[in-house]
Amino acid sequence: MQTNKNILSLVPTGSAHRVQGQRTVALPGVTVDILTTRKIELQQWELRRLNDPYWRLYWPVSAGGVVEIEGEKTLLEPGFMYLIPPHTTFSTTTSRPFSKWYAHFNLGPLADRAAPGIHKFPTNALMQSLIPGLIKMSKEKVAVRFPWPTIQLVIAAVQCLPESVWEKQHLDARVLRAMEFMHQHHGLKLTAEQVAKHAGLSLRNLNHLFQQELQQPPMRVLLDYRLDEACRKLRHTKESIETISEQCGLTNRYYFSRMLRQYRNTSPATYRDESWG
Repeated sequence: MQTNKNILSLVPTGSAHRVQGQRTVALPGVTVDILTTRKIELQQWELRRLNDPYWRLYWPVSAGGVVEIEGEKTLLEPGFMYLIPPHTTFSTTTSRPFSKWYAHFNLGPLADRAAPGIHKFPTNALMQSLIPGLIKMSKEKVAVRFPWPTIQLVIAAVQCLPESVWEKQHLDARVLRAMEFMHQHHGLKLTAEQVAKHAGLSLRNLNHLFQQELQQPPMRVLLDYRLDEACRKLRHTKESIETISEQCGLTNRYYFSRMLRQYRNTSPATYRDESWG
C-alpha cells in the first residue's frame, strides 16, 4: 500500500488524539482587543510627543484637530478615518474646537508590530453604516457588554492599510514562536533558557537570531511586552501601580518605575495622568 507523503499527523507524537491530514497554510493569530471608545468634544487638544503601545482610530465629527509626526502635520477632516499604529510618536493641536469619535485597541503581538505613522482613508459604505449607532450609544451612554460595531469598524479600517505597514512582520518563524511565548506569559518569571527551549533553539542561537532579526536580546523584547501591558493598564484600568507591576511581571512598583523611566522616559503616575485621547 502506497503512503501519500503529503499526509502527516497534525498532533504531537505521543498524543492520545489521532488527526491526520494535509497542512496547507497556518495563519498567524490576531486578536481585536478594544481598550476604550469615546465620542469627545474638545476645546483644546494639546498632546506633546505621545507614544503608546496601542492603535488609535480617529473619526473626526467636525474639523479642527491636527496631528503632527516628525514635523509633518495632518488635518483631521470629517468624512475620513485615521489610524495611528502603536509606538508612533506624535503631537496634536487644534485650529478650533472640534469633536471626534475614537477607539484605542490592540491586534496582538504580530499585527501590533506595524510601521509607525498616520494613515488616512475615506469612510466607505460599511463604516458609514456603523457610525450612527456608535454615536447614538455615546450620546445615550448605553452600557454595552460586547462592542461588536466598534470591532467591525476597527476591522474595516485596518483592511484599508497599505501592505507596507506590515513590513516588520517578516521574521524567522523561530523568533515569532519565541515572541508569541513571551507575549502570552509576560506576567511569569521567564528565563531566556525557557524561551529558547520553547522556540526549539539553543540559548546561543536564540540570542543570535534576536540580534539579527530585531537588534535586541530576547529579555529586552520581553521587558517591552511587560512595559506595554503595564502602560495599557495604567491608561485603561483603575488598578494600583503595585498591582499592575505584579500582574505584568515587573516585580514591584520600584522596579516598574525604574524601567519605565529608563526606557519610556516617564513614571507610572505621570503616564497615567497625562492628557490623552
